[in-house]
Amino acid sequence: MENQSVGQILKKRRKALELTLEKAAELCGMSARGYRKVEQGESDPKLSSLLRIAAAYEMDLGDLNLCVPILV
Repeated sequence: MENQSVGQILKKRRKALELTLEKAAELCGMSARGYRKVEQGESDPKLSSLLRIAAAYEMDLGDLNLCVPILV
């Protein structure tokens, strides 16, 4: 199975929920422009934004294939 980016996962979920980009952004508490940048991989969202998005889409953060660097 191919690894998908966070943006690809979010876009797939948004379409499955039959949401417009604008409506998805509204549900996630983001601007449409900011949300679009996340979906297109042009912006790395803050954890607080990811939590809002996951809640709006009824997803767990684990569903987003997050890759978080471990600082030693």
